[in-house]
Amino acid sequence: MIKNLFFLGSILLGSTIMAQNVVFNENFDSEETQNLWTIGDRDGDNDTWEFVDAVEAESPSFSGSFAWSWSWYFEALTPDNTLTSPLIALPEGELELSFKVSAADDELFEEHYAVYVIPANSTFTGNETAVYEETLDAGYFEVAKTVKVDISDFAGQDVQLVFRHYDCTDVLFIGIDDVKIEQSDLAVDNVTRTKAVVYKENEVVKIKGFDNVQKIKVFDLTGKKIIETNQSEVNISNFSKGIYIVNFYNDKEVVSRKIIK
Repeated sequence: MIKNLFFLGSILLGSTIMAQNVVFNENFDSEETQNLWTIGDRDGDNDTWEFVDAVEAESPSFSGSFAWSWSWYFEALTPDNTLTSPLIALPEGELELSFKVSAADDELFEEHYAVYVIPANSTFTGNETAVYEETLDAGYFEVAKTVKVDISDFAGQDVQLVFRHYDCTDVLFIGIDDVKIEQSDLAVDNVTRTKAVVYKENEVVKIKGFDNVQKIKVFDLTGKKIIETNQSEVNISNFSKGIYIVNFYNDKEVVSRKIIK
């Protein structure tokens, strides 16, 4: 039925550049690859992730097919829906997960979701630590938000991705598309290139290589939002010692990294 995240970045300067190797790429346009994903309905309401054509769904932020999950459909829904990838063999090296996410409407957008990387063939329990989590903000209906997450901690492992739509109700729907994992390869060249780098300077967390930062959100490893600021850097001097996820937002993309306090 049609229903419609101290410092894991790196910087390479001078004669060394980053070449990106695609490890995994899913645009949901093929029924064959759609069938490799596992759909879960943890709340048991028989309403969960589906694959839909963007034209039929009247969703301008995507092309081809994408995955969507609803929090309202002629009645309020309280989803806990999971979309789990097939097994992905991650190589060694620096790895970045990226995906596009969109809301259903310019006024109805506060869908909550998280992304997890779990060991291949394990059972998702909901108690795992997300690599990225947020409640969608406005502005991602006409053009989808691109999220980029460093997942280098999982290098060399066989894993699966879990997209979880939950902890919200009575909004509309969330869409996911263009899921990609890329490996950074060191190559010798005469060109200078900079990758987005998150770093800490006198208890202030900053980013290089990512322009026009409009907002920062910091979460602990349980997914609880610790602070949100409309600045391009954030002071963490008052934080307790631990590991946090810091999300940097500009008008189109999000860079998500872990930091240690």
